[in-house]
Amino acid sequence: MDTELKKLLKESNIRLEFAPLHCPGLLVHGKNSKPDVMIINSSYDDEQAKNVILHELGHMIYDKDVQGDYQTNDCAHTYSEHGANSFLIRERVKQYIALGNDLQTTNWLDFAKSIGTQDYFQVQEELNKYKFEE
Repeated sequence: MDTELKKLLKESNIRLEFAPLHCPGLLVHGKNSKPDVMIINSSYDDEQAKNVILHELGHMIYDKDVQGDYQTNDCAHTYSEHGANSFLIRERVKQYIALGNDLQTTNWLDFAKSIGTQDYFQVQEELNKYKFEE
């Protein structure tokens, strides 16, 4: 796991664990001042795990703004997933840029596929934010 990801987890006071799961990952909120625990599917490779960690961090950051029950309210569920996916994409684009990649020649569709998302419009929008800053 890269240093930046470890830093995000530490700043968020989240303990990371891996276990066989029926889903990609989940976040269990700690009680009585105990840290939150993020559990990632142990069958995932490093890239898949990285995406799940970023997605779950996105939930932690943005779900406090969600009104309605994630499980029963479709609007709340959609809003929550959008916030988590947006965070994942934003962080992966930042990492891509930090590696010195040339955004002028970056194909947004190839990039989206490489990070395992089908949210193509969001990837294109995020990449464009940085293209015009250069």
